[in-house]
Amino acid sequence: MMNNSFNDSHLHFLGMGYNTTILDLSQTKSIIEMTNLLNDVNDKEFIIARGWNQENLKENRYPTKQDLKEVYLDVPIILIRTCGHVLICNDIMMKLAGINESSPQIEGGTFDFSTGIFTENALSLIYGALPKPSKEVIKQYFIKANKILLSNGVTSIGSDDFNTLNTNYEIIIECLEELYEDNLIQVRLYVQINLPNKEILLDFIRKGYANRKYKGFKLGPLKILADGSLGGKTAYLNMPYNDDPKNYGIKAFTQEELNELVYIADSNNMDVAIHAIGDGMIDMVINAIRNAVRRTNRTHHRHSIIHAQLATKAQIKRMRDLNIAAQVQPIFLNSDIAIVKDRLGEERSKESYLFHTMYKEGVHVSFGTDSPVESVNPFHNLYSAIIRKSIKNPELGVFLEEEKFSLEDALKCYTENAYYLSYDENNYKEFNDYVILDRDITKCTPKELLETKVLETYMNGKIVYKRTE
Repeated sequence: MMNNSFNDSHLHFLGMGYNTTILDLSQTKSIIEMTNLLNDVNDKEFIIARGWNQENLKENRYPTKQDLKEVYLDVPIILIRTCGHVLICNDIMMKLAGINESSPQIEGGTFDFSTGIFTENALSLIYGALPKPSKEVIKQYFIKANKILLSNGVTSIGSDDFNTLNTNYEIIIECLEELYEDNLIQVRLYVQINLPNKEILLDFIRKGYANRKYKGFKLGPLKILADGSLGGKTAYLNMPYNDDPKNYGIKAFTQEELNELVYIADSNNMDVAIHAIGDGMIDMVINAIRNAVRRTNRTHHRHSIIHAQLATKAQIKRMRDLNIAAQVQPIFLNSDIAIVKDRLGEERSKESYLFHTMYKEGVHVSFGTDSPVESVNPFHNLYSAIIRKSIKNPELGVFLEEEKFSLEDALKCYTENAYYLSYDENNYKEFNDYVILDRDITKCTPKELLETKVLETYMNGKIVYKRTE
């Protein structure tokens, strides 16, 4: 079957490639299993691993640096939670980063020297101590990710790449320019500009990078990482966590700081794409965007909230009225159905993951996967949107039946609505990008949808991927 190819509106292109080179902890079921995997690693200057989730561990807790003392390698170790918002490191890594028991905390994040647990903005203290990668290494990460995307029928993406590795944003731009010029990567890229502070944002604008177009990619909205994750209990809530009553999560900015960043972007004709999961942060983001557009009177913006998992019905109406789009990840239900009621309680959970309500209310809803946080496979994402079940825990049943998408509407969120964010919704069909699938997804069962394979991927009418298995 021929089908339009997919546009994943939010993922981490560079992070996908990088993730293939580090240790995968996503299948581990206990902390002991994790430490055994680490002990099997040989000849590493650093050990970096990602994918653990305390909900899947027998111990039902975060690992700590005490657990890493069971690993006998005398090297720095970093273990990143699946969401990317929490990490654990050992004493050797903390010493390398210059952190001890008297080190000051960082705004918008936390760290605990006694456990080695770091959250949100504090992760930068650890990442900043890692060696800077060469341009050739960065290019190889992009090339690996490009192959993964094309094999999944994804030909266009919105991606956050500038702050993935310990390197300057201009190095990332140079790598992309050279890769596209040499045709080493093909995926159409709309870069979500993640810069660590206001000064670097102003430098970016002063140098004329805002909205600049290149061969194969263009620079897009300012990406702001405003809060954390539901699984890591760092998403910022209006009311405390049901299973952690003193914890409201973490806000990476004050309202005034967020207002200023959004205004700088908006007044320079840049859109914003803001990571906000908790309803507390969603309120702050809506307020910041409202403040900016009132000051600039910029009516044709395409500002958006990334994730928006806990947006309430009242917040959704505010988003619609302010023309704030939503970049959502139905695939998050795969993991979060198991925890959402614990985190929020029964009543609050009923106003979460309201992606179809957003769509019906007239919010511009686009689909993404946040890969490598979740699989980039679009058929898994479609299943999650249409069936509203966890793939790995189907016995948990359907979560909010009324939020199911039709296949037709879900495909629109994966194509036209995603292209809206990059101002391509009226001409994307002229790209002549499409896929050949092994079945007709309009006629298959949910199980068959999950098992769908991409046989061939085409861009500009030319084949860029052919399945060989």
